[in-house]
Amino acid sequence: MKVSVIIVTYRRAWALRHCLKSLAKQTLKPDEVVVVLKPSGDGSEEVLHKYMSKLPIKVVIQREGNAPKAYTLGIKNASGDIVLFIDDDAVAHEEWVERYVKLFNMLKDAGGVGGLCFKAYLREDTLLLTNEVFYPEVPTKDVLYRKPLKGYEGYCVWLSKSGFMGARECEEELVKSMEIGGVNMAFRRDLIEDCPLDSLYGRSRKAFWFEKVLAHYVRRKGYHIYKVRVEKHSPLVYHIVHKDSLTRKPGFQSEFWLHYDRVVMYWRLKRLGANVSALHYLLALLFTLRRKTIPRFLATVYGLAVGSIGSF
Repeated sequence: MKVSVIIVTYRRAWALRHCLKSLAKQTLKPDEVVVVLKPSGDGSEEVLHKYMSKLPIKVVIQREGNAPKAYTLGIKNASGDIVLFIDDDAVAHEEWVERYVKLFNMLKDAGGVGGLCFKAYLREDTLLLTNEVFYPEVPTKDVLYRKPLKGYEGYCVWLSKSGFMGARECEEELVKSMEIGGVNMAFRRDLIEDCPLDSLYGRSRKAFWFEKVLAHYVRRKGYHIYKVRVEKHSPLVYHIVHKDSLTRKPGFQSEFWLHYDRVVMYWRLKRLGANVSALHYLLALLFTLRRKTIPRFLATVYGLAVGSIGSF
């Protein structure tokens, strides 16, 4: 089983070297590391050059476009049977690649798999790895607009009929779940190579939930998405805690674009043939306006307008 690792990077030379260093120490080396680089003059090119002799790096330059465009470029330039995604500000456990390969060999109906993500801290150029969960699991309320789409029965985290996410508490070590993120996930390449990710996210500034679109694209082909929730078997990554997030910055503009992606998710799923419910969707939009009302209201109006004409 040939393995490609995909890293999308922009203005993160300081973190990229730690990520590449962790990949160079893998017990099972990847067959290629596809790095999609949007040049910024921060020295990322020099970091990549340093690791060319240690890893089979393939650099793809992104001249324009947003994050989904970058991920599309990565997928198109990968040749592995499975593609593993890791953020440029994360480091992989030394058995990260090996554990993913074992999981795909074991789970014959798996089209995608996600692992755990713990926090890491950078102190004077030294990485401190912890077992603190970076993204805590939060169950959602059992309300009408959180009911799962057909095909997601039995999932711990699912796409709902409204296009929003739903979640319940799960205790099992291996579960079917849509709770996977770009910081640490893997897919069978042949199942996602034709996903129109960049066109579905043409107007997006945050690429929020793009992982769910990839996962749904796999699910609609009859394969399941799994998450490994126990540390000793999970493909682990450690996400460096810092303030330079390109997605979750505070403020009006950030909340507007995050909520825009939530609003337009219904229309993206609809384009992919999902049996989403207009009633559930409208209920979800109404209830989400209870918090951060002004940016979310404006994002809702804008999302409804562009969604209804199919120009996301």
